[in-house]
Amino acid sequence: MNRLHDFFVFRQAKLSDQPEIMKFINDFWRPNHILGTDSDFFEYEHVNGSDINFFLAINKKTNSLSAIQGFIAYGQVPNCHICGVMTKVSPLEKVPFLGVEIMNQMLKKTNPYTYCGIGTNPKTMVPLVKKFFKRHVGIMSQYFFLNPSLSDFHIAKVSKMNKHLLKKIHSEKGIGIDSIKIADEKTINKNYDKLFFEKNLPRKTLDYVLKRYVYHPRYFYKNYLVFDPQSGNQSLLIAREVEHYGSKALRIIDFMGDVNVLGKLNAWLIFITSENCYEYVDLLCSGIDQKLFENSGFKLHIKDDNLIVPTYFEPFVDKNIDIYFEKSHKDLIIFKGDSDGDRPSIAKSIKKVIN
Repeated sequence: MNRLHDFFVFRQAKLSDQPEIMKFINDFWRPNHILGTDSDFFEYEHVNGSDINFFLAINKKTNSLSAIQGFIAYGQVPNCHICGVMTKVSPLEKVPFLGVEIMNQMLKKTNPYTYCGIGTNPKTMVPLVKKFFKRHVGIMSQYFFLNPSLSDFHIAKVSKMNKHLLKKIHSEKGIGIDSIKIADEKTINKNYDKLFFEKNLPRKTLDYVLKRYVYHPRYFYKNYLVFDPQSGNQSLLIAREVEHYGSKALRIIDFMGDVNVLGKLNAWLIFITSENCYEYVDLLCSGIDQKLFENSGFKLHIKDDNLIVPTYFEPFVDKNIDIYFEKSHKDLIIFKGDSDGDRPSIAKSIKKVIN
């Protein structure tokens, strides 16, 4: 792969490269993708001062853009957690391993302490990152909690044989609903340094969390400060409401704190689904013991046709879909909000949406 440098220039993108990157995404990734059509959102997501958080491969002979590799940093580069996003080689290039080399160049320059990617293509990238970068790869686990007060579901597809999933579970070690409160920007600022941090969670700076979940230009996030009276630990739970077919659900997107809290949410789950008429609460993650979620009444979603808990809402896809991941450490805990797993995909004229 070293010979690739004879034919391509590898470098981090500058502001002047933005139009060409966006055109590349629109032409070769997917038409009407938000990063290919919405310059304001592209800048919010990937511009960092005079740089753009993309690495480029430029064909020396044609001076054309041949491959891109985006990334998201959870702190100051280098030596922070890095997420890889949107690895794409132009279909006009027939050079083997160009995608691997541009990823390699990104990793050399950013030197991540830990690394993950979500939505990794299972046919093209999963085998390559496993072989060349020794990544731990797999499918994100999806856990769900159905509203026990409902009998009819429109977003989720619940057959008669799945009705037993509506049974209420009461945890004696649960956290009371009065210990779980919505946290605004001021509250997050005040309490972030007081959070207990599980060692296997990627380290996220306060600036990253505020940008990602408080100032986001397109999505409204519900940020909950969770206090566990038993341990005395505080955690931050990030969720987002989705709508379809005139119904709503709540998706837990991210989590910072003591993961044991996730096994003590039973009373809150019953309350939040009933209070807001949510069909269900769900989450995607990797790295947490299934038994912990079961203590809260969550069920592991086993993909079958009798029970559908949708993963894609923009656009909505009415079926079960596997989400593949890659991560640098086997025990690293990742959620849907890591990498670009909860990024809007379709450009829209309105500034913020609930979808």
